[in-house]
Amino acid sequence: MPINQKYFNASLLLFRILYQMGRRAVFPGSNSGDEGQQDLESWQLRPKSLRTVIVPESPTRTCAINLYGLPRAFESLALPTLIKNVIRPNAINGCDYFVHYYYLTEEMPGRSGEGGRINPNEVVKLKQAVQEFSPKSVIQFRYDKEQAFWDQYQPLIDKIRASNDTDGKFLYFPWRSPSYVYPITTDNIVKMWHSIQSAWSLMTLYETLTTRKFDRVAMLRLDVVYITPINVFQVNRREVGKNEKVALIPGFGRHPVSDRLIIGPREAIEIWASQRFDRLEEHVKFVHEKHPGWGMHSEMFLHWTIFPAIRDTGTSIVEDDSLCFFRARADESVWVSDCGGKPEYAKTSILKNLGGDKVEVLESVLGRKCRGEAQNLSWSFVALGCPAG
Repeated sequence: MPINQKYFNASLLLFRILYQMGRRAVFPGSNSGDEGQQDLESWQLRPKSLRTVIVPESPTRTCAINLYGLPRAFESLALPTLIKNVIRPNAINGCDYFVHYYYLTEEMPGRSGEGGRINPNEVVKLKQAVQEFSPKSVIQFRYDKEQAFWDQYQPLIDKIRASNDTDGKFLYFPWRSPSYVYPITTDNIVKMWHSIQSAWSLMTLYETLTTRKFDRVAMLRLDVVYITPINVFQVNRREVGKNEKVALIPGFGRHPVSDRLIIGPREAIEIWASQRFDRLEEHVKFVHEKHPGWGMHSEMFLHWTIFPAIRDTGTSIVEDDSLCFFRARADESVWVSDCGGKPEYAKTSILKNLGGDKVEVLESVLGRKCRGEAQNLSWSFVALGCPAG
């Protein structure tokens, strides 16, 4: 047998051993090893135990779909639409999946809706869905409990809450934004950043193990109803060229840009997903000097700091003309006001391209009727109850 074949066989065996070790392990610091949670998958590979594995080169482009956040009404609202409009359209691409979520069982009423019960164990049902339509895809999970988050981020959050300028006004909290509620909104921004970064880290750990990097990466929320199909290798329903560096973001939720999703080249998404904490201090200093009062406002942070850094990689950022998804809430309501609004907040082409009334399209995607009339929660949020039972 040729030496190179022996080397490949030995490497493949080592890969399988390490992969099985990773599947049985729990991620350090994530509180994910509790009894009764054996079905949850995560990686625990310390640097000293990590070994490189040589795998054959793939002739096709590779992709990862990273999901993050709080799994509000996941099985009822998010999962069926993920299957229809994310997993199935990307089965042909063979994307791998990396998921971080918060293991929270109750959400209190607040800016994100009326609150309600959450079953975090529903997230692992994503595994069966992926394996059904894309059986060769890898899927990995990691979660954090509330206390683990606070143990890690309490000092930063205390700083964000307490830091003032010489006039006594907040440095980090965006006091100019009427929709931000002190201190919960900035607390939740830190939680979102951590979940995004954790999903990214889970993906990069897999890359390290396999010595391969993904070509294109999507960062998607766990708590939304995906109304239109997403193909990670398309922008505005056009195939992205092999060497084309373009990132896609939603054309709605512009405040002044959308922070709810991004798909693009790996080097661009790395900035979006893993460099927010590293760039925070420089951003807040810039804002204090040039735009006081906006602090760490989520969309402004992307607009002034993250997106310019992405463009510096030679990547263009394009708003999609038809992409639409609605935020799902823990009480099984859906914010059907998403994707629409004044032209400065949403591209008018989005609702036109839906091909019908947005409630009818929502019901078609869910495969069931929603209940009652839509309720105006505020000047910008309209909720419609769509319970499964």
